[in-house]
Amino acid sequence: MSGIDRRARTTLWILASGVFAATLGNMLVPGVLPALSEETGISIGDIGRSNAVFGLAYAVAAPTLAILVRRISPYTVLTIALALEAVTLLAVAAAGSAEQLAAARIAHAITVAGVVPMCTVHAGSIVAPSLRSRALSISFGGMVVSSLIGAPLGNTLAGAIGARASFIAVAILLVVVALVALRASRWQAGLVADARASHAAGGMSGALGTWAWITLGAVFATAAMEGAATSGLNTFVSPFLTDAVGATGTPLSLLLLCYGLAGLAGNALLGAIADRVGPARALVVVAAAAAAAVAGLMIVDTAWQAAAFLLVWGFCSWAINPPLQSLIIGHSGRHLTLLVAVNSSVIFTGSSLGAAVAAAQVDAGGLASLPLTAGALFLLSALGAAVAWIASRRVAAQRAHDARPAALEHAVPPPAA
Repeated sequence: MSGIDRRARTTLWILASGVFAATLGNMLVPGVLPALSEETGISIGDIGRSNAVFGLAYAVAAPTLAILVRRISPYTVLTIALALEAVTLLAVAAAGSAEQLAAARIAHAITVAGVVPMCTVHAGSIVAPSLRSRALSISFGGMVVSSLIGAPLGNTLAGAIGARASFIAVAILLVVVALVALRASRWQAGLVADARASHAAGGMSGALGTWAWITLGAVFATAAMEGAATSGLNTFVSPFLTDAVGATGTPLSLLLLCYGLAGLAGNALLGAIADRVGPARALVVVAAAAAAAVAGLMIVDTAWQAAAFLLVWGFCSWAINPPLQSLIIGHSGRHLTLLVAVNSSVIFTGSSLGAAVAAAQVDAGGLASLPLTAGALFLLSALGAAVAWIASRRVAAQRAHDARPAALEHAVPPPAA
């Protein structure tokens, strides 16, 4: 991470830990679901529906919180939210009915909405614009890891200590991370102040022009379609692979692991790549590649072929996030916190839409053609990224034009003849 000083680098890893801890409780649910149903007497269906409740609550809470806490430092908000989330997970663990579980999941979603967007905002605010994608890939890496290990870890913990105790363990982790974040709070204001000049030069302050709003709208469309494509196919990828290549048991687990491990690599590498080639250009390429990869699943008939396409899909799907978040931060001006939160809401909304569309398609007997639907959604995502690329170039040209008079004003006049 050349160019990122020690304290900023430490902060980024704290933010990654915060995102990991904040999202882990939700990622555990598929793994603990049968055990939680047995321990609480709540039906598996009601526990599953609590995930939908969580998603909707998060989608509403993220922008709402951003407005309510706009005068408070994002780092302060996320530190408090981490501690409050621990309390909500204790409520999840203590739930004894579907209604209590739904209420606890709503409270849980609200606190997560106070962590994840704020981590993104702070990560982009403590480094220069030229290092922004790299910093965001570190911060967002916490969610990549939690999504990769959440379900299997939940299954393991549920078998070892029970489902309720699994949520209590995550609550303890949240408290630990909150304390670490609190200890590091004393140098955060200095990091933000040091980076402020370069942020202002990069357009992170002030009013937004028309092309900046077009860029942001296109980025949100990209995020929504990516969320829909990934969620829809992910929801039913296991039965699809079983039908397509006969994978069950350990072979199926290994195939799913290909997607997760490639996602780790995509998130890590695209941060540095996007800083070099530009986030908008990188976003177009990875979204288009994701479309090709998921569509390629239509032709697989061996596990090896499926593994190859899953690797590319996983890499590209998670690689979308660093350049996407970088574009939002680079074009949000004084609306930064709100628009990052809106993006989180858009992703959750798109994911819910994708899962609903996929479920309807599977109910109609269309499981085998599900990758084509995901591919079409990824193509729409790539189209949105292309619009964002074009619009962001106009923004850059306008900023260069606006900066030219100031540069001429400070130029040294030529010597008199």
